[in-house]
Amino acid sequence: MKISSFESGKAGHVSPAQSQKILPKDRPRRKELRSQLAEAQLTPLEQGILQAERALESIPDVREDIVESLAKKIQEGKYQVSGQEIADMMIRRRLADRIR
Repeated sequence: MKISSFESGKAGHVSPAQSQKILPKDRPRRKELRSQLAEAQLTPLEQGILQAERALESIPDVREDIVESLAKKIQEGKYQVSGQEIADMMIRRRLADRIR
């Protein structure tokens, strides 16, 4: 079988589009991922990201029940927190952030 010079130049050639990796800033947005066709073409990592985004959509940004409870206690003067408790919580949060 004879290969033309045009075809032989393509042998082993990978196009720039094939060699690029999808970075988080370049990944498809939710609206683009809604169709079944787009989802079928996702890598396992992208499918995991999509699943995580869907799970996060169901979680409220603000837990209104807790906010209302605390606001009521503050207004009634029943919410008392010492400086020591605040400092302890700040240290625990800092340590937890380092572990992650």
